[in-house]
Amino acid sequence: MRLVLAILASTWIGVGCSKKEPESAAKESGLKLVPRPEKKNVPDSPEALAKAFQQTLANNNAEAMMMLSLLGHGTNAWIGFSRATLQERRRIITGELSQLEQKLRSNRTDPEQARVFSLKLQLENLEKNYAASFNALHTNLPIDRNRFKEVEYHMLQQGLKNAHMIQDTMKLAHIDTSRITTNFLGAKLHGGQLELRYEQDGHPLRGTIVFNCANLKNIGWVILDPPRVNPNKVFGPQPPSKKIEPEPFPTPSKKL
Repeated sequence: MRLVLAILASTWIGVGCSKKEPESAAKESGLKLVPRPEKKNVPDSPEALAKAFQQTLANNNAEAMMMLSLLGHGTNAWIGFSRATLQERRRIITGELSQLEQKLRSNRTDPEQARVFSLKLQLENLEKNYAASFNALHTNLPIDRNRFKEVEYHMLQQGLKNAHMIQDTMKLAHIDTSRITTNFLGAKLHGGQLELRYEQDGHPLRGTIVFNCANLKNIGWVILDPPRVNPNKVFGPQPPSKKIEPEPFPTPSKKL
């Protein structure tokens, strides 16, 4: 049915464009051209994404917050993100495999040959898992969206409450982009962790909100994981800690 409607619509547009009607006919018919819907406004920088996120938090709008994430942008966003990470992972595996296969089979050591088999298996599983994830995407995406709105968003609110951060009145004071890199996740993605610092009644809050984000091709900056509250952010220079750090492993006691 949708295909039929699309064909009819395209035919109608083609006829309308091929022959221009007199202005008097247009006036008599009362028909008006409908403007194209505006393109969805996607943040074009980490700072814009942080401010858009803060607005959804101030409005207590879980749906709008979800729409700023991978979940809200649907399959195109997932394809862009997964393809970048898949290509980089594939490049690393094939590079190591190529180096090992430069040796003849008879000249490889047993560990080297075992590594060849392992890398080939990783490549095979990589492709299978990638295909399987997209085959299940249309089923999983609605489930994950509901989970964000019904579980993840409430976990964020609970974290704010535990950190004594009042969602309706706290103000965004600083956007920390120092962890943003052009090779996020080793996948040549422009992205990384954003940390949002707040103040309330003119005083800085120790709690911060953190989440990972990335700039996806033809989409813009999106949130990659559920935002979380870091309740004990310490600001400014701090005195050296007097706490003695334990050794990684306990020192064996001497035998008498």
